[in-house]
Amino acid sequence: MKQILLVSLVVMLLSGCSKESSGPAFTDTSKPVITIIAPAKSSYYEVGDPLCFIGDVFDGSTIKQVKLVLYNIQDPAKPILSYNFPGTGRSMYIEQKAFIPATLSGTCILHFEATDYYDNKAVTTMEFSAN
Repeated sequence: MKQILLVSLVVMLLSGCSKESSGPAFTDTSKPVITIIAPAKSSYYEVGDPLCFIGDVFDGSTIKQVKLVLYNIQDPAKPILSYNFPGTGRSMYIEQKAFIPATLSGTCILHFEATDYYDNKAVTTMEFSAN
C-alpha cells in the first residue's frame, strides 16, 4: 500500500513539472522610468562651459541599454554628443561630464533613452540653450 501511495505521489509531482502546465511565460510590458536630474530645464550655457548630464533609470526587469544624445534643435539628425551605457541591473545612475562644444548654439535637445531586456523603450527629452 505504501509503494502505491509513493508511486502515485511521484507521478503527481512529475506531471506538475511539465511545460504545458506551467502557464504563460512572464512578459514585461512596462517601460523603464527615466528621471533627468541635470542639466536643469531651460538652463543657459556658453561655449566651453562644463556640462554634467545626470539621470536615474529604473525598470522592473533589467535595463539593457541607456543612450544619451545631445543635438541642436535645428539639426536633430546630427548628434553633437552621443553616449551609450550598457545595462547593469534594474536601476542605473548615469553621470556624464562634457564641455559645450563650439558647434553647439541655440536651443539644444538632450535625448535620454532607456531600453529593457524585453525591448520596452522609454524616451525623455529636455531643452536648454547654448551660445
